[in-house]
Amino acid sequence: MKVLDQAPAQPRLKERRGNQELRQHFMLAETLLAPLLGNPDSHNGAAFYRAMHKLQTAFPYLSGNEIEALVAAVVRSVQTRAKGR
Repeated sequence: MKVLDQAPAQPRLKERRGNQELRQHFMLAETLLAPLLGNPDSHNGAAFYRAMHKLQTAFPYLSGNEIEALVAAVVRSVQTRAKGR
């Protein structure tokens, strides 16, 4: 016998981000990189290199691609906040 008063199960939304571990490191990465990348006018190759080096030191187990993704996410966050001012 089928129960009709139960709501159908909602489909689970698939997380679009493939690497959940990076999300856990984002806040710490943002804190570490704020002094380097806090001013959007200072975003140049040297600042990005220093940012990547700082994160590689803090998270030696992450790959170069993961470090680059974290730096890019922090830069986007800084730029978004700067536009909102």
